[in-house]
Amino acid sequence: MINTLTVTYRTRAHRSAASSAVAAAFSLFVLAVAASPTARAQDAGATSDPRNLEGMWTDLPTNNPFVLGIDLPYKPEAQNIAADRIKWFRAGAAYASAHLMCRPTGVQGITSPKGPVLIQQTPEKLVMISQEDREVRYIYFNAEHPKDLKPTYSGHAVGHWEGNTLVVDVTGYNGRGQLDEVGNPHSEQLHLVQKITKSADGSTLDTELTFTDPVYYTKSFTKTRKWRHIPGTKMLDYDCSENPRTDLFDMLTFTESNRSFEPVCYRTVNKGIASEKVVCKTPSSKSGATKP
Repeated sequence: MINTLTVTYRTRAHRSAASSAVAAAFSLFVLAVAASPTARAQDAGATSDPRNLEGMWTDLPTNNPFVLGIDLPYKPEAQNIAADRIKWFRAGAAYASAHLMCRPTGVQGITSPKGPVLIQQTPEKLVMISQEDREVRYIYFNAEHPKDLKPTYSGHAVGHWEGNTLVVDVTGYNGRGQLDEVGNPHSEQLHLVQKITKSADGSTLDTELTFTDPVYYTKSFTKTRKWRHIPGTKMLDYDCSENPRTDLFDMLTFTESNRSFEPVCYRTVNKGIASEKVVCKTPSSKSGATKP
């Protein structure tokens, strides 16, 4: 059975615009929490070491967190892909991305986290746990990428310190994700270098992201993000469910590149009421953009 649906605010593809507003409102709330003197005192010890990145963090609304840009150094194929996805987005027909289909978000989750991120750290590794989509990312210190690396959504990450900056090298992507919410693509050849530096007062993480993907882009390009420390914030439950309702996918667009995301089984809906019956079908092999 294929996991295909989240049950938080990701219930319709056209929730992309709404989720931006929700994420911005949530970020403003957690920023207010972080500003509390009591909250700061609770985490004072964790912020004193520039190489200790532990704690709860959130993406700042000023990052325009869901879009890296539409002026990237595209090759023609990538430009066409991005243009199509932007066109669908503006028409209210969202692309069926890994995020929308309950798959690991990979690069998209790094550049566009939808909720708080918990960082835990040991001498051997750093672990990032995202509330949405409850994704766990490991960064191994002073290690090498294995020669028999199996491609995944999130890739394989190794890190080392240059002064007080953590330099993270990521490779081994499976090419089934995307760079951001707008749908900028990446291939299996993507190489990501992430540099993370904590501010002197421990309140923010500044990240520099350099993307190199010779399949889709003519040259490397760099983007920056800023996360805010949010002590006292608790991570909430997050879940996905199987056997989605057919009406939840009316606005989704499936193409050859994301055909494997298309659900095999649906719960039919009649006058707004979901049937208890689950209907399964053979995955489609047709080319072109389709909707279930």
